[in-house]
Amino acid sequence: MKSGLIILVAIMLANLVACSSSSSDLRYLDSRVSPGLEIPPDLTTDSTNSAFELPAVFFSESDDPDSRKKIPVLAIVEALKIEGFADFYWLSLDAPVDELYQLIREFWASEGFTLALDEPVIGIMETEWVFNKEGRQEGGKGFFASLFSSKELSTRQDQFRTRISRDGPEQGLRIYISHRSTEFIYKLATQQIGEYSSPQWIISQSETELEVEMLSRLMIYLGLQRAQVEQQLENVKLFAPRASFHTDYGENESYLLVQEGYSRTWYRTLHQLERMKFEVVRASFKSGFSDDGMIRVNTNVDIEVEDTGFLSLFSTKTKMVKKQIVLVLSEESHKSTRISIENIDGEAETSPEGIQFLSLLYEHLK
Repeated sequence: MKSGLIILVAIMLANLVACSSSSSDLRYLDSRVSPGLEIPPDLTTDSTNSAFELPAVFFSESDDPDSRKKIPVLAIVEALKIEGFADFYWLSLDAPVDELYQLIREFWASEGFTLALDEPVIGIMETEWVFNKEGRQEGGKGFFASLFSSKELSTRQDQFRTRISRDGPEQGLRIYISHRSTEFIYKLATQQIGEYSSPQWIISQSETELEVEMLSRLMIYLGLQRAQVEQQLENVKLFAPRASFHTDYGENESYLLVQEGYSRTWYRTLHQLERMKFEVVRASFKSGFSDDGMIRVNTNVDIEVEDTGFLSLFSTKTKMVKKQIVLVLSEESHKSTRISIENIDGEAETSPEGIQFLSLLYEHLK
């Protein structure tokens, strides 16, 4: 009896499962596929005609070179040009000073230089000294020189100074790069001379070629094509020597005569003083009723002067200071400028140190 009841319950459960399955299958066959989700019109994209282009730096080397467009760093890069004469060159352009200063700072970093001086307020930056282990390569070394490596006899350090200035309130900007170099000289004693001097660093001649090279690299960094830079360099002409040294024995005065306008002579003189690493204490483009320019410079000569401080009231003391001279620039004509030298009292500088300084400046301006 019980077994029959169990069999009956099992049959009823099987029928219920079959009905449920059949109903589910019928609903599946009669169902419709609803449309997929649509992308809103403002979010649709066109993968084939994209208006957004990647900068050139994101293209791979396998891309078509002609399809890559160089993106200038400066929006007005086409107005960037190199100007100059003789051994004095600069870049001229019109751009925001803050933006330009930051780009030049990044340029020196890209060239591998570290800044030792970074003064954005006055627009001056100066690189660390770069040590050149090879030194100056000179052929035909003597016997003593062959006993030592070149870096023991002569090594070299190079430094670059950048200055950004504006010609006037409504004028464009100028970028100057001056090169400085010092050389480590090791002199050997000989039986004939019997002299020996300890190794020392001395200032060596600046190289205009390095300044022009750095200016050219900066132009390319700011967005110009190399071909454009080369064309500009061809257009810049090298001029004949433009300075001459004169002595007026009647007035007991020496001066330089530069065959160039006042403005160019002024900036070129400041540039040469930077090269020579002389400290400019004060500079006035035009000053006084005479309309002359004044540049006060600290020389390398130490002189002894009386201490005029408070304690000097009780005792006489002296101190050592750098001798100062004043360069006076006068406009002789629109194509000629005179550079004379005075002491800090406004009198003609006739000391041997003053004449030597003027002669050294002449060597850099001629």
